[in-house]
Amino acid sequence: MPRPALRRSAVAAALLATATLAACTGSDTPEAGPSPAVAQSAAASTATSVVAAAEKALGDTTATGGTARQAAFSGAALRSADAWAKTLGAKSAAQRADAALSTAAVKVLGVSRAGEEPRQILAQASLKKSSAPVLVLLQAAKGSDRFTVAAQTPVLAGATVDALDAATSGSASVGDGSGLALTPDAAVQAFAESVRYPDPKSASGLAADPAAQQLRAAAAAQAKSISGQGTFTSEHTPKGVVGGLRLAGGKGAVVFADLQRVDSIALRNQTKLTPGKDVTLLSGLKQITTEAALTSNETVAMVIPESGQARVVAFSDQLVGATGR
Repeated sequence: MPRPALRRSAVAAALLATATLAACTGSDTPEAGPSPAVAQSAAASTATSVVAAAEKALGDTTATGGTARQAAFSGAALRSADAWAKTLGAKSAAQRADAALSTAAVKVLGVSRAGEEPRQILAQASLKKSSAPVLVLLQAAKGSDRFTVAAQTPVLAGATVDALDAATSGSASVGDGSGLALTPDAAVQAFAESVRYPDPKSASGLAADPAAQQLRAAAAAQAKSISGQGTFTSEHTPKGVVGGLRLAGGKGAVVFADLQRVDSIALRNQTKLTPGKDVTLLSGLKQITTEAALTSNETVAMVIPESGQARVVAFSDQLVGATGR
């Protein structure tokens, strides 16, 4: 229903009052912008010190190594770090050199915003030998000032991550993934189904990536190698989204997640297979006669846009356990 007309003098008085009120409130109470959970300088020094401590702890096979890793890593990243240290004796000098991390030029890519938990710092380090970039997600539990490595994984060849908001204002956490083309859980589940063996399931919401291609190829090759003796299967199970931050300019989010892969061998007839040295170091298993299951932690980083396909930008895996008979 239209409002009744007001006398011109009343309208003018109302407009004048409104303008005066706007002028007063606009100057006295400016709208505050977002702030980072950690100041820019503190984020830089924290990232450098935590990455350095984590890299040192990875190679510490002494009695104090486990304590050092507990101080530097958390979650699945801690289990992977312990498994890496335990299997160092099975790795060649070249393998160790390829995996060594440079701690000289750690760069902060983004910081979460104040009030969001857990507090997060996304940093980039690099491999010493190849200079390839490595993404490192640092987190501090609620009520704690101690940051640990919650996820660490090398960037895939040719992959890029768009810029995050400036560390002076902080980047919003990924949260439940609202506004993204896929929720983080859905994207990780799609990846898991796309790399299972046999019968991988194609996912229209995911772009093709070299990590998935290599996983499928490796599983097929393993199955072929024992086809005369038995069967091979590979199952990837999502274990949860670790964290992530929104990209600047509404370009989506970078998300980190953990998966667990179980590679299973079932032999048709009793035989004798010798497992790799790393399997023996982790499990004590020295011979496989009928069946075996090898468990690996997988770390994946994805960029999920607001529209279009999600893409894997970083991936790594680490054998953490084995059973068999």
